[in-house]
Amino acid sequence: MAEPSIWFIVWLLIGTVLTVAWAAGCVWVQRDAAAVLGQPQRWSFAAVVTGMISLLALLRAGPTVMPLLLLLWSVGGIGYLLYRDNKAMESERLLLKLFTREFWRDQGRSLKGALRWSRSSGGAAVVSDGVAYVELLKKDGTSLDGSNASDREVSKAVATIREIFESAIHMRATDIHIEPKKGDEFGVRFRVDGILQTVSTLTGDEGRPAVSAVKVLADMDIAERRRPQDGTFSARYQARTFDVRAASGPTNFGEKIALRLLDADGGIVQGGLTGLGMAPAMLEAMRTLIHRPHGMLIVCGPTGAGKTTTLYSALSEIDSLTRNIMTIEDPIEYRLDNVSQTAVNVAAELTFAKILRSALRQDPDVILVGEIRDKETAEIAMQAALTGHFVFTTLHANDAPTTITRLLDIGIEASLIQSALTAVLAQRLVRVLCPKCREPYEPQPELLKTLGIRFEKPPVFYREKGCKECFGVGFKGRTGIYELLEIGPEVRSLLVGQPSIEAIRGSARKAGMKSLRLDGLRKVIAGVTTLDEVTRVTN
Repeated sequence: MAEPSIWFIVWLLIGTVLTVAWAAGCVWVQRDAAAVLGQPQRWSFAAVVTGMISLLALLRAGPTVMPLLLLLWSVGGIGYLLYRDNKAMESERLLLKLFTREFWRDQGRSLKGALRWSRSSGGAAVVSDGVAYVELLKKDGTSLDGSNASDREVSKAVATIREIFESAIHMRATDIHIEPKKGDEFGVRFRVDGILQTVSTLTGDEGRPAVSAVKVLADMDIAERRRPQDGTFSARYQARTFDVRAASGPTNFGEKIALRLLDADGGIVQGGLTGLGMAPAMLEAMRTLIHRPHGMLIVCGPTGAGKTTTLYSALSEIDSLTRNIMTIEDPIEYRLDNVSQTAVNVAAELTFAKILRSALRQDPDVILVGEIRDKETAEIAMQAALTGHFVFTTLHANDAPTTITRLLDIGIEASLIQSALTAVLAQRLVRVLCPKCREPYEPQPELLKTLGIRFEKPPVFYREKGCKECFGVGFKGRTGIYELLEIGPEVRSLLVGQPSIEAIRGSARKAGMKSLRLDGLRKVIAGVTTLDEVTRVTN
């Protein structure tokens, strides 16, 4: 009687161990297939079904089927690894180093990094299951893979940078700041939806090698820490490629570095103007403007207001096969198909004005000038608008009426503005409330009176709360608020003299221009954003 009981306990223990091993394998396949292949469902289903059948066969037939099951599991595992390595980037292939010491060392380091990030940021930063899948590419296209480095410090620094990048991509960050602080520490901050957030702290022994690794990537002089430097490199994550602009500089605690992540494939602008958050009437007006055969559209706003993105979105709606489109930028932020793009190069004396003169001799239909910085560039661009070209450009100004006075202040003749300028679009970016956790509330009547909003019944506004989906911030993504000033007869007549901003603004409003704040309030009432957000960007 005792013998069957002992065998039952033995097989129960064996079944338990194999169940745990099978479950762990299913979890790994789920995560790995999602990260590398982007298709976790079919691999998870296959692993679950295979494991259930195998365990049932083992428990019913006993130890005689164990060699066969182990063989089948090995073939299945190797088959999956062969398939995923064929699809994965070179730095992510596991089969050749699966049972090497290097693999387990990398896994342990990545796991420690993931725990460090999630612990220090209160769960705000997300690392893909402890394994970094970001490939860092130097300017010449070669990969910087620290796993093959003979120097352990270099290998650790590269792993740290990859973890930082993966967290930044998951959080949709546009900028990464690695900056030394008091006490031999380095703070890591991400700019997410326009707001800087502290996500982690590195020790000095981690931070300094990480900064040096970035400088190697960006082809900077790692021995020079007293002067500012800048450079570029790329980061590839799954099917996405990011161009990275790096800028270093000295501080009182050491050298800091700032990284700007640009979606090189232009995914954000492929949808055209539709996804920018414009009201239907303004969207229709903009589409009419950008398809004119000649004229000039100026997009204004402060740094980081999304001006370049708006211009690229407009260009993506123009047929680049039938029209010759040229851009002059500093630097090139998105790569567009069938568009000739030229970067400003001060060292080679290629300024906006010089490149623009050259571009006008290449039979362009549409020209994008990244920014008007001086009188010479503005005059050439406006002359181009008068001679059968449509010119897109940007200018730093607070609102649309201020743009006209800015042009007058830099010395552009009023008659040239009258003839060349078609419209001015002012814009800001506001954060969008997370749809998963936003909460309704009724605003105070006094506040509504202050804003000039009148309702028979108090409206329902929404405010941020914070959840896992938005990393506890309450916002997820951004949208634009806009002010479109079309240069009609009323505004043109004012330019005969020296008009004030208020005179231009009053005339524009009579012609139908809606202010930035009014467009923002419409989005507040619609539950898209908060009143505080609109106030923050329009003050």
